[in-house]
Amino acid sequence: MTRRYCIIGAGYTGLAVAKAYTDLGLDYDHIEATDAIGGNWSHGVYDSTYLISSKDITGYPDYPMPEHYPDFPSAAQMRDYLRGFAAEFGLDRRIEFDTLVTDIAPLDDSGLAGWRVTVADGTVREYAGVVIANGHYWDVNIPSYPGEFTGQQIHSKNYKRPSDFQGSRVLVVGAGNSGCDLAVEAATTFGASEISLRRGYWFIPKYVLGVPSGKFDIGSVPVPKVVQEAVFRSIIAIGMGSFASFGLDKPQHGIFDQDLVVNQQLPYFLKHGRIAVRPEIARFDGHTVHFVDGTSGEYDSIVWATGFRTTFPFLRDGLLEWEQGQPKLVAHTFAPGLANLSFAGLVAPRSGAGMLLMNSARLLAEAALLQQRLHTPVGDLYTRVSKPSARILAGGPELRWEARRGRWLLRAMAELLILRGLVTGSSVAAQANSVEKPGLPVSVLRPILALSRRIA
Repeated sequence: MTRRYCIIGAGYTGLAVAKAYTDLGLDYDHIEATDAIGGNWSHGVYDSTYLISSKDITGYPDYPMPEHYPDFPSAAQMRDYLRGFAAEFGLDRRIEFDTLVTDIAPLDDSGLAGWRVTVADGTVREYAGVVIANGHYWDVNIPSYPGEFTGQQIHSKNYKRPSDFQGSRVLVVGAGNSGCDLAVEAATTFGASEISLRRGYWFIPKYVLGVPSGKFDIGSVPVPKVVQEAVFRSIIAIGMGSFASFGLDKPQHGIFDQDLVVNQQLPYFLKHGRIAVRPEIARFDGHTVHFVDGTSGEYDSIVWATGFRTTFPFLRDGLLEWEQGQPKLVAHTFAPGLANLSFAGLVAPRSGAGMLLMNSARLLAEAALLQQRLHTPVGDLYTRVSKPSARILAGGPELRWEARRGRWLLRAMAELLILRGLVTGSSVAAQANSVEKPGLPVSVLRPILALSRRIA
């Protein structure tokens, strides 16, 4: 088979993968279901969206965001940036727009023989490997409650601007980053809004002492969790103080057990009486919403800021093992037991992802090169140093270390192949060379040597 790969998705993550594959000379088709570059930034955010991570940690390392951009660029600026990145490196010329993938299946039990990809028009293609980078913020999650609400209901993904509201009485359900923004936008538009919270949330200010808070989650080696928690609790103490003073319940979960909310406007509007907090919904009755504390309210519109489900409708049942709604992957990337099938961007970092995405993409490209010389899935070898997990929340240092460690592992495997005379140095190890050239510590080398006997 021709060594040609398929990259699914031309958003923030998919473009990084395309750049990494281009840099290593890997041939690929780049498929995008919509008509535009940018993924969620092109079709899944509201007009007033701004980044919650600063530009210097959100941009790709080899294509910094423009100097004239503010610390926190708008959605429009992010779209322009992604289009500029694609044009700068010729990635846009290789994207097939309006091409929906409907089925992906391995050509053999393990995927070592390649993968078959079917698109919506019925065309069937065969590839050496597939990278799934279609994102996990598209299949909306809307909870169900007893009764019927007869007003307008809209998910935050489908909301664009205040004219989308029907009437002035707005209830936002959920206090993630989108929920906070939309409660503030409704209050700004109509003078007041209400927000229903099922639990407490940890609120992180965008700035701490004039520094974007995401910069406190940087570094290239793992930081002990107790230290990370201490840093972020200090940030929250400075930015919020007492939760009760805002009419909010203090979170009962660990600070890193759920997504952090980077928002300063919601507490501000709470203090000014522009937003009122409600508990979880109990039931509906026409335009009336009853809450679990026995109170009720009348509303014209409900905005569901209740997140998304992780789904891959084009993947056949049984290919992945799932746990609590997420697939179990090795290093957020490799499916156990399957070769030449990789996932990109299936993680929720606490800070900007530019460097992380690019190094993770280079890990994928280097893994694709090495897989060409192996008779066992790269991911299965990787399980010796990183066990499969369904957890998608992680800190920046932890994720950057995961990518670096993975690249060390792949390069060491390539060197072992060279030493055993199975491949020349120029075909794998010399090509696996990009921005970072870290040394290989002994702690990483020992498990690699233990793996050598499994390399064919």
